[in-house]
Amino acid sequence: MEPEIEPTAPKTTKPRLWVLVLVVLVAGVAGFLLLRRSAPPSPVASPAIQQGSPDALIQGSPVLLNAKAAIIADRYNCLCGECADTLGKCICTRDKGSNEMKATLNRLAEEKKTLAEIDAAMVDKYGAKVMVSGAPAAPASSSK
Repeated sequence: MEPEIEPTAPKTTKPRLWVLVLVVLVAGVAGFLLLRRSAPPSPVASPAIQQGSPDALIQGSPVLLNAKAAIIADRYNCLCGECADTLGKCICTRDKGSNEMKATLNRLAEEKKTLAEIDAAMVDKYGAKVMVSGAPAAPASSSK
């Protein structure tokens, strides 16, 4: 009699770790490229924004006040039409309101204007309603 031979199960090999890493990496790159292709193109910034003009407004982004403008911003009402805040507290992003006013205030502060000159320029541009009632009067500037 012949000895019985038991059937052997096929050998299974464990996938190596580097193969799994490679598959995940390829899938990630393919997913990224598909998402990138399907995403709408980003809008091209205007030349004024590309050059960093202080008057350039980026729609939807609040204009940040520079140091001097931030100190005096609470002297002015925000005229955005959405809030009753001072310009220093308003966080709305309306281009014809808070953003435009903050850009103007930044420009005036960067030009090293006195407080009286800034007050006068803001009133000239936006009217007397821009001044917060009860704001201390600007000190009288001595002649230079």
